[in-house]
This record gives sequence, structure tokens and C-alpha cells, in this order.
Amino acid sequence: MPMKNAIILLLLITACGPKNEGPNKFSDDKLVKIYELQDRRDTKALLPLLKAKKESHRIAAALAFASIQDTLAVPYLNQMLQIDQDPMPRRAAAFALGQVGNTKALGILIRAFDQELFPPNRPFIMEAIGKCGDSSTLKLFEENEYEDFALQMGWAYGVFRLGQKGYRSEALNNRMMKLLNDENKDLAILASHYVYRDLRGRGDLELVDSLIGAAKYDEVKDRLGLITSHKAEGENLKREEFDSLNNYQKIILIRDKKSWSFLEYQQLVKLFYDSTKHIGVRSASFSHIVANSHGDSENTYIDFALKSGDMAFQSLAANRLRESHLNTDKGTMLPLLNQVKSQLKLPQQAETYIDVCKAIEALGGDKFEGYQPEYNHPIDWEFVKTIPANQQVLIKTNKGNITLQLFVEDAPGTTSNFLKLVDANFYDGKYFHRVVPQFVIQGGCPRGDGWGSLDWTQRSEFSNYQRYETGTVGVASAGKDTEGVQFFITHCPTPHLDGRYSIFARVIDGMDVVNKIEVGDRMLKVERI
Repeated sequence: MPMKNAIILLLLITACGPKNEGPNKFSDDKLVKIYELQDRRDTKALLPLLKAKKESHRIAAALAFASIQDTLAVPYLNQMLQIDQDPMPRRAAAFALGQVGNTKALGILIRAFDQELFPPNRPFIMEAIGKCGDSSTLKLFEENEYEDFALQMGWAYGVFRLGQKGYRSEALNNRMMKLLNDENKDLAILASHYVYRDLRGRGDLELVDSLIGAAKYDEVKDRLGLITSHKAEGENLKREEFDSLNNYQKIILIRDKKSWSFLEYQQLVKLFYDSTKHIGVRSASFSHIVANSHGDSENTYIDFALKSGDMAFQSLAANRLRESHLNTDKGTMLPLLNQVKSQLKLPQQAETYIDVCKAIEALGGDKFEGYQPEYNHPIDWEFVKTIPANQQVLIKTNKGNITLQLFVEDAPGTTSNFLKLVDANFYDGKYFHRVVPQFVIQGGCPRGDGWGSLDWTQRSEFSNYQRYETGTVGVASAGKDTEGVQFFITHCPTPHLDGRYSIFARVIDGMDVVNKIEVGDRMLKVERI
């Protein structure tokens, strides 16, 4: 065969072959060891690997502490910042220190920023300073201004992270407002998230309206517009009209409707007690009636919910008791809460366990020190090694198709668990039970109401630099290391989720479909491509 024809044939074979051929990086056994130690939260065994001979291993070891977040690693990461000759391990050390978030690292990071000779590392260090900062750090950000774009972004992220911790100042608030129309759109969008969080509780709607009117980016207008948006109050419905709605439409109506007639209120009470109705409809009914009842009637509903054995009811009841604990019959409710706590199954019912423990503390019972799930779901590394580095998944919904690019090299545990569920057809027929405009769509709950999970949890994976941009796919959780089967897709950048929820994929096709999804839409089929 002539050489030219052979080349054409080879190109045709390549073009027609499978999309996902490339191996992932986990053929490197030492890298697997580092990620395994990260998954097991083994600080002691990981520390020596910060001095590994191979640069990629030192980077992985440092980034592992972004997930583990153990303060014992702070002095060792400090040492890496000072002596490692390669810039990327230093960047990883700074990122990990930011994720640890302890003020012990503040002085370390400030010195590292001044001494760093590789300019692209300095924005990462600046953001880490914000993550570890306290009230004294405000002055540092107030006094510095940068012309370099990368440093501007690093400064803005640092200010945003300080704001997440509750540290704000009028000077920083004003500077972030000025960035809403910055020439760099990414900087303006980040500033809009900061300003949104600053102004949403102030009630200064005139200022918000003026900022929206002056904004030149739609993303900034949309973010600030959430401050002034109001849910439309549901119309009065006849019984037959309400019954004609599907379960998710009923949930939305119950949640959003502000005023109910006495007869409508009684209808909600009947829905709450009716075990034949969808659990989501019953939960929404309970939330509404208990928020609008007092005294004996409220206690009756809460008592029923706690004794129901349903974790959604129990969580909602516990949260209500936390809100109204000063007027609660503690002699009755505290023993009941302790009984519920003893009967919950962990890790499957971790979210309810956390809510119940917080309610017990609020009522004067045992102090809640936080939930630390035991290691219960090891990573299947042989399975991980079979996943192509560019593996994609197709979600076929009733509104159209969504294509995801998976990130097995960034989040091997999360990605492999997701793919195993996909291969087992777990997600086929599951609902999108939660849709928040300008935020996320969420689905995959085995119950269909957001409270469902399986009998395992996986570790949080933050050992990468992924951010929540438009179309980012993350795993829902009740706190660090409690992730399970529910996942969400972002409508837009959501920087407040960075480093708090594991990222394992991004939408590469079908964002128009993501934006069309409503509560109650379904995943018809989820499969590899």
C-alpha cells in the first residue's frame, strides 16, 4: 500500500475510534499511594512525601493536604514554601495552607508572598492569605493595589475569601463595588458575588437598583438582581386543581405560596399525615404548617415527625426545635431527640444525625463537636486505572442531552464512584429535585426529595485547582467527607463553593439544556460515551 494511502487509512481509523482512549495518570504506583493516603487522611505517612524526589509526587503530596486540612501539616508545608526549588510544589503548598484555613499559616503566607520569585504563584498565595485571614488581615488588603491582572484577581479572591469568613470593611466593600464594571469580565463577576453577599441583608434596595442599572455585564446584573427578586405568591387553588399538579409542582407551590386560607392550611395538615403521598410533598407541608403553628399544635406536629422514622421529617423537626428552643418543652423533646439520635444509621443518615445533634445542644443537651465520618468506602484503584483521562458521560433528560467531561485525574474517588453508578444504571429515571435560579440544578437522589443516600460516604477531594465556573459538576454533601450519590451542575460561576464541594466534571455540551431544567425533570438515561 502506498505510504500516502496508509496515512489516510490510519487517520480514518483514528477518527472513527473511541473518544476515550488516553490512559490516566494513575499508572504511577507512587501517585496512587499518595492519593490513597489522602483518602485515608493519613497525615503522618504523607509528610515524608513532601520531600519526594519526583516533582509531581511532591505536588500531589502537598495538594493532598488541601483535602485533609490537618493543622499538623502547616510547618511542613511552610518548609516546602521556603526551600523547594521548583515553583509548582510551592504553589501547591500555598494552596493547601489556604485550604487548611488556620491563622497559624497567616504569617507564613505573607512572608512567602514577599519572597516568591515566580510571579504566577503570587495570586495563589494572596487567595490563601484571605482563606487564613482574620480581622487584622483587612488592613493588608486595604493598603495594597495592583495593576497586574493576575494580582488583581488574586487580591479580589483574597478579599472574597475574607468576606466568606465574615471579615469585611467599608473600604474593601467600596473597592469591590468599583470592580463591578471592570474591563476584565471575570473580575467583575467575582466582585458581583462579593457585593451580593455584602448587600443582600442590608435592605438598601435603592443602592442595589443603581448598581444594576450601571452594570454592563449581564452576569453582574443577574447576580445583583437576586437581592431584589421576590417569589410570586401562588394563586388560590381549588382542590381539584391542586390534585392535578405533579408532585414537584405541588412542592413548589407549597414552598412559594405566602398566604393560605384556613381550609388550604387544613389541606396541608392532611397531606403531612397521609403516608400514601410523596415524601417531598409531605415534607414541604410539614415545613409550612410547623412554621405557622404554636404551642401544643406545633409540639404535636414535631412529635409526630420525630417519631415517624423518616429522616427528612426528623431533620426538619430538629431544625424547627433549634429555631424555637426557648419556647420548647425540653423535658419532652430532649429525650425524644436523644432516642432519634441513637436509632439513626450512619453514614447513610449523616445529615439528619447532624441536625439532631445540633438540636440536642440547643436544648441544653450534649455539646455537638461535629460529625467525623469513619472511613467506609475505599477507592477501587483497579477500576480507576481503567477510566480514560478524557472520559465523557451523556445525560439524556426529558429536556435534551447534557455531555459531561469527567476529571478522573483531579478527583479519582469521586469520578470512579460516579462511573460505577452510571454503569449500574443507578441514575436512569432519577429526578432533578432541586433547581435554584442563577445557582444549580441538583439530582440523583434515590428518594427523589433530596434526603436520599446509599450506605456509604466518600471523602471530599479538593486536591486540585478546579473552580466552580458555569457548568461545573460537584457532589452534594452535609459537610466535609460526607459526599454520596447526589450531584449538582452550576448555572454560573459560584466561587463560594470552591474548596468546599468536590468537583468531578464539567458540562462541555448542553448548557442550554441545563438552563431549561425545572424541578421534576428526569434523567432518562445516563451513560458513558
